[in-house]
Amino acid sequence: MRGLLDRLFGGVGLRRGRRHATELGVGDALDFWRVLDVVPKERLVLLAEMKVPGEALLEFKIDSMGDHSTDLQMLSRFLPKGLWGILYWYTLYPFHEKIFFGMLKGIAGAIEKPIVSGPERFTPRLHGSCALPSG
Repeated sequence: MRGLLDRLFGGVGLRRGRRHATELGVGDALDFWRVLDVVPKERLVLLAEMKVPGEALLEFKIDSMGDHSTDLQMLSRFLPKGLWGILYWYTLYPFHEKIFFGMLKGIAGAIEKPIVSGPERFTPRLHGSCALPSG
C-alpha cells in the first residue's frame, strides 16, 4: 500500500529488482530504501527514498552476546522538514511502532530462531532490540 501511494505522489514506489539475491552493497536499492552503509554480520543502514516530509533512516545492528545469543537492534530515525514533517512523524508513530515491532519478530521467525528476550516496547525514537540464539 505504501509503495503504491508513493508512486502516485511521484516517488520511487516499491522496487522489486535487486542486484544480487543475497548480498547488499552501498548504493543498492532495496524496495524503497537505498543502502547507505553495510558491514556484513554487523550493521546495515538504509535511507528511505519514498516521498516523506523529511529524511528517514533505518539501521540494523547485530552484536554477539557471548552467551550463545545475538542482539539484533533496529533504530529508526526521522529528520522532519518543517511542520508537515513533525505532523507526519507523530501521526504515523503508532503505525510505525506496530510495523517495526513486528519486523523484529518477523526477522527472528524468518531465520527460525526463538526470541530469548525483547523486542522491548519502543521509545519515541522507535528503537527496538531483541536477543536471538547464535548459530
